[in-house]
Amino acid sequence: MANVPQDITSSEATFSKFRKHLLKKPGTSAERKKNEKERKARQMRRLRKWLIPKNAIVALHELQGPGMTEFVINTVGHLTKAEIVINNVKYEAVGSSKNQAKAKASEKALRDLAISQMNRLKQQQEAKAASKAVPPIAPPAPTMSETEPDGESSLHDSEMDVDDSGETDDLPMEHLAAFALHKLFSEWENEGFEVPTLKPQKPKLVAPPVETGIVGQPSMPKVTKTVADLPADAATRHPTELFAYMRPQVAYQDLGSNDDPLNREFTASISVEGKEFIGRGRSKKLARKAAAIDACKTLFGVEFDSSVLQA
Repeated sequence: MANVPQDITSSEATFSKFRKHLLKKPGTSAERKKNEKERKARQMRRLRKWLIPKNAIVALHELQGPGMTEFVINTVGHLTKAEIVINNVKYEAVGSSKNQAKAKASEKALRDLAISQMNRLKQQQEAKAASKAVPPIAPPAPTMSETEPDGESSLHDSEMDVDDSGETDDLPMEHLAAFALHKLFSEWENEGFEVPTLKPQKPKLVAPPVETGIVGQPSMPKVTKTVADLPADAATRHPTELFAYMRPQVAYQDLGSNDDPLNREFTASISVEGKEFIGRGRSKKLARKAAAIDACKTLFGVEFDSSVLQA
């Protein structure tokens, strides 16, 4: 043992510790269930942190990085046209607003990037399967000129020459999943449902305890906003935005629409402080706007500007 190198003895000691860890007896059934529950909880926290709904513009920008080209915006009559070049391919789309046109063009780019990446991965898998199906050809025996002085061959094994640098990255599943959630929630909103905006959860900062001498001091209750809390530009704000600011906990109720396909009219209501405010309009958004106008006028005395009422 005196002639054994030190690195060999240290590696044996490391392997011995690793073997003891593998041979450790499993815990009880309750402990295993607890560990599995904690593992799933950690996994769900990571998923909630990553899978935040993002529109196509944000998802494409995060996927391409800060070097992404800018959109080219052109106005054609009442429509807006957006163009962007990704990987020497131009994507264009037309929408009623600048953001809508940019979102449509970004979705086209995301679709093509994902499909092209899937095709590359499929070709790589087929090429790898074909190479495994062909039996390898045994290399010729090395000559004396091809050997090292210590007798070991200098020829590289065929497997050592394989370069993995040509492997493409995995699919951008995080960006696609975030955009898919955004698209799903948008469809729900178009159906009249109020979907709360999800934001990444930030760790709560716990302030150090202050020695005030008071034990169990209760926190101050939330105070309901009154007319004195109205913003200075309340008359020019969007009614639903203003009502959400004054009464953030109150949700709209979708009461459906009439049966007239030519003059479709939707109805929405708000129940707050024992009163019900009903609004009607050609769409669900206009119906909610009408209900918010009635509620803000009755509860807070807001007289909205004519530009807000006609928008």
